[in-house]
Amino acid sequence: MTSDQQGAPVPTSSGPGGPGAPRSSGGSRWPLVAAAAAALALVLGLLATALSLRALDQANDARDIARAAGAGRPEGPPAGTGEPTNETTTPAPEPTGAEQTPEQTPGTPQPSLNQQTRYIDKYVDQRLNLRAACDSSVDIDLDKPEVRVSDGEEVRFTARCGGNSSYFNLTRSTDGTQVDSASLGAADCNDRIEKGAIGPDINVPARKGVAICVRTSLPDAQERGDTWKMALLHVTDVNDDGTVVVTVRAWDIPL
Repeated sequence: MTSDQQGAPVPTSSGPGGPGAPRSSGGSRWPLVAAAAAALALVLGLLATALSLRALDQANDARDIARAAGAGRPEGPPAGTGEPTNETTTPAPEPTGAEQTPEQTPGTPQPSLNQQTRYIDKYVDQRLNLRAACDSSVDIDLDKPEVRVSDGEEVRFTARCGGNSSYFNLTRSTDGTQVDSASLGAADCNDRIEKGAIGPDINVPARKGVAICVRTSLPDAQERGDTWKMALLHVTDVNDDGTVVVTVRAWDIPL
């Protein structure tokens, strides 16, 4: 230690770390470390974002490929429903013509009719005038109904002269019978036919009050695309000129 002129002591440097040396602070390095860590975190975040975008692109590409591959395949049940998926499909049958109703389908077996069969009114009390030359015939179409002079439909009327009675015959494909009442319903007509049908060789006299139940031919109706019918023909008058007047009622028979 030295003294100045007044004899006061003057501090002297005693080397590194001594009282006169500048202080070096170790805390000045932490801001650099924090900045480096933040930069590293930013780089890692950018890398993670890039990887996520890449994975999304790959997923979209895989979806597009799957859609393109499945475009030509038949659709099946959704995944996870437990239903088997058929890779092949059975082609639909080709149309064979106009759509046919059950009444128009050839080959439909004739159903069994009974008291529970629900018949449908086709027409009621249609009046027909039957007139023909002696020993000639006209035919009655019960589907319309109408009178024809060509080949027969369900019933044929034959005119007789000289005091002989005109008469009716059924066609060979038709079932029917003479009945004792003109007020029978379709079910009663069917019951009478089942219990006592007459053949085409039986002549039913065309006299006033005569009634005939007639069941048309199912195969003939199917061939024409028509409905199967039950009909009741009733002679209401016989005129002096030989004209026979009848009324006809008919029902559609359900199949």
